[in-house]
Amino acid sequence: MHDILRESPYYQEILQEGREEGIVKGLEEGLQKGRKAGLQEGLQEGVQKGKLEGQREALLAIVQFRFPKIARLAKRLVAANDDTASLQNLTVKISMAQTAEEAKQYMLEAVEENGN
Repeated sequence: MHDILRESPYYQEILQEGREEGIVKGLEEGLQKGRKAGLQEGLQEGVQKGKLEGQREALLAIVQFRFPKIARLAKRLVAANDDTASLQNLTVKISMAQTAEEAKQYMLEAVEENGN
């Protein structure tokens, strides 16, 4: 009896509809999960870029205020450096530098360390 029901056209139609609904539901769930993961990844990337830009601006502001004669060098260095930790370390060193020459030396050392 069970086999007879499975072979009936109505059963086959209902089975096909169920499969199609399952495929549609699976695709919708997959798209929703993909969007959520993409948004989360984009947010994290945005935060990292924001930190990097903030660190770059802080370093340039300190150099411009304390040692304006080496500001051009600092701009080139900052533009070529994508490491937030390295820029933060350099910002601290330059903020403690006593002379423009000392600050310039810190910048050149940063270039050597980062291979820029």
